[in-house]
Amino acid sequence: MDKTHNADGSINYESSPYGEHPRLILAQIAAGIFALLFIAHLAQAIRFKTRYMGAAIAGCLMEAIGYTSRCISIGNPFQIATYASQHGLIVISPVLVAATQYVMLEKVIHHSYPEASPVKHTLITKAFVIGDVIAFFVQIAGSGMLLSDTKNADLGLKVLMAGLVVQVISFALYLSIAIVFYQRANKLAKAAKFGLVDEKAWRTMFTTLMVSGGFVFLRSVFRIVEFSYGFKGFIATNEIYLYVFDFALMVFALLAFNIFHPGMYFRA
Repeated sequence: MDKTHNADGSINYESSPYGEHPRLILAQIAAGIFALLFIAHLAQAIRFKTRYMGAAIAGCLMEAIGYTSRCISIGNPFQIATYASQHGLIVISPVLVAATQYVMLEKVIHHSYPEASPVKHTLITKAFVIGDVIAFFVQIAGSGMLLSDTKNADLGLKVLMAGLVVQVISFALYLSIAIVFYQRANKLAKAAKFGLVDEKAWRTMFTTLMVSGGFVFLRSVFRIVEFSYGFKGFIATNEIYLYVFDFALMVFALLAFNIFHPGMYFRA
């Protein structure tokens, strides 16, 4: 008996990797929004000559391609290659956005009070990006195992979760460093010690960084919770959770840097 189609000839989405009938319109809207964010970030990077925003630009592009692949996959949900590509791109692309967070914290510290950093600020990007790269490739390996070989699905899920845990731990350490820096910098500012840029500039970018970083952190925690229930769990098979706790959070994280772009505050 063909489990891919119902008796009336329609696609049996319940037996597909989606576990439900995914909404094409939501995937189309998501792909369109990330495409617009990609164009906006690219235009701002060119205008303000902020090459260090490259990871965020790449993240926007990966998200746009991921949701575009989801649109294609919805038409043929049993084509594993297409399903795997959309799933992998959507899950992994926030790692690139997190890398931008690390770069931006170093920029904020450098342009305000380098002496307030609990660690040498020039090492922040290098150290955390290394952790990000490890998390990135671990998640790629886990996604590949999870979706390409049903025999290794459980192992793939554990590997994918391990990558997400590494990312969350790394991001939590980063947020801790940022908070300690802000407390020390605040004391220096109150003592009338001036930074390299005016106080409003670095405080605006720090706030933007924390808001954007908070969205990325919450999204990563959501993914860990999702996979803890399994690939066929109630969260993974209900796409509303995806659009609320992944799509929306990543849009807000990226949009924050469009509204308060570092090029407006940290000019050469």
